Amino acid sequence: MPGIELKPSTFEDIVSRNMQLLNAKRLAQEAAAHEHGMLIVGEAGTEKELFARAVHSASARSRAELVELDCLNLPGTLLEQMLFGPMPGLPGQPLLGRCVGGTFFIQEAGALPLVAQSRIIRALESGKLPLASGSEIDFDCRLLASASQDLAPMVEDRSFRSDLFRILTGTVVYIPPLRHRKEDIPLLVERAMNEYGSSLGKHLTNISDEAMHALMHYRWPGNVRELRAVVRRSAMLARGETILLQHLPQAVQESRHAKTGPPPEGAHESEPLTLAIIEKRHIQKVLDYTGWHKVRTAQILGIDRSTLYDKIKRYNLVNNAERSLELSEA
Repeated sequence: MPGIELKPSTFEDIVSRNMQLLNAKRLAQEAAAHEHGMLIVGEAGTEKELFARAVHSASARSRAELVELDCLNLPGTLLEQMLFGPMPGLPGQPLLGRCVGGTFFIQEAGALPLVAQSRIIRALESGKLPLASGSEIDFDCRLLASASQDLAPMVEDRSFRSDLFRILTGTVVYIPPLRHRKEDIPLLVERAMNEYGSSLGKHLTNISDEAMHALMHYRWPGNVRELRAVVRRSAMLARGETILLQHLPQAVQESRHAKTGPPPEGAHESEPLTLAIIEKRHIQKVLDYTGWHKVRTAQILGIDRSTLYDKIKRYNLVNNAERSLELSEA
């Protein structure tokens, strides 16, 4: 059902070796103790809902409900009925009534109709939730939301309310796609193997080198959700304790032959890298990724802007795009 109470999760359920994701996790952990809204931005399938569950579990509202509404593929009238009632054939409170004192998580907030946005804002500002029956109840909840695209252009063209945008962007957490955090694939595969092996009554303990090689080279357009689906399918096909290459979908198998391009910077260095060098390279990578957007870069790194400016100066970082342009014009 599109509107559900989410099962509890904690920040310990978010496993990663990727610095960008670890910084996003740290930012969400710090913000969990506060009451302001949060917007979790990432491509479809990046487990944004896992962050929402962890934030709620770590907050002062954890004893109350965390309620989710997935706004995709639902007509506006049905969305409003689910939010404010009544839902034909379904007794009980509407979703917003259920999350009083708790947390309301709006998945794909960009698909939320303007009328519903306005009613939510009025309820938050007045502290009263009007119901379809004509009565009203006291209303207080924390808003979390996810989006697979930047909501700022929607605010500019007035298809998303600026006041709701300001509430949600109290903290903005960016989740990188799986293709940018491939070092996490072994961790995620192990977790999924344990989960699905247990549910299928199988003792899965290994994955062949060939199979892991294919998983590491696949692009993962569906991100972690797709990876988990592949592991589940493979677990069902496995006859022993090991997932083999032949258990993977054909598209994933073929990815092991794809050209992966040049090795990453530092791949052939014989000496271990210092933490300063690692930090310098990562900050440069994130700056290039955001087009040197300082606010977004600081949010991704989980630091404030003044700290970012200090590190840019300390490491003598440069805007590679502008530098290339200057050289081409010289």
